Amino acid sequence: METIAPKCINQLVKELNSHQVHSNELVSGIVSSISFDRYEIEAFNTFNHNLKDSYGRKLVYDSDRFKILVMSWLPGDFTAIHNHGYTEWGSVHFFGEATHRLYENSHGTLDVICKEQFGEGQNAAVCGNLTHLMGNNGKKAFVTLHIYGKDSDENKVADDAMVYLPEFQKVATTSGTAYLNLDRSLIKSETPYNAFSDEMIFDYFKLIAPFYCRNNQSELLKKLESKINNEIFS
Repeated sequence: METIAPKCINQLVKELNSHQVHSNELVSGIVSSISFDRYEIEAFNTFNHNLKDSYGRKLVYDSDRFKILVMSWLPGDFTAIHNHGYTEWGSVHFFGEATHRLYENSHGTLDVICKEQFGEGQNAAVCGNLTHLMGNNGKKAFVTLHIYGKDSDENKVADDAMVYLPEFQKVATTSGTAYLNLDRSLIKSETPYNAFSDEMIFDYFKLIAPFYCRNNQSELLKKLESKINNEIFS
């Protein structure tokens, strides 16, 4: 794919292509060495995304080895809980303050193990088995720059990503999309799943409630509230 992108993105592509073998440490060093122009990156924003999509995403560069995307976050935008499939290395660069959660499947139950905020200018490493959620719990829209890569020839980058949907008691696989309330056309497969800790459920529902509010899904919100009251505080 030919890049029609700012100088900083073309520099990033050139640096990544100059290495045959990558690691998160190497990629983090490359990203940290580049002076990203926030306004040029924001030119790729999709703040006008359909509100039924829980965040905006725009592909900026795509090759056999890695892809670069710009994600856009309106107040209340969040991903579902997800991993990144066959991704072997990657990075997220933040142009605003993002809420982040890290999860771990321990003894058959998915639990939240880290709650944190990332600020403008920070980087976070990404790999396929990283299970997380991120979004905008603030009042200002912002964008993030995402790199997903792999050095092996098998499978596509980020394919067969797992997306956990506690509100529907299932886990789905996608080609990389991690929207809340996934459209059926984006789901490759799905299986029932309801092994979530009480703490994770309570924290998760608080974060995603604004998305369902803006989409006027009052019945689902009532179910979520009932689930919290009946299963956590009973």
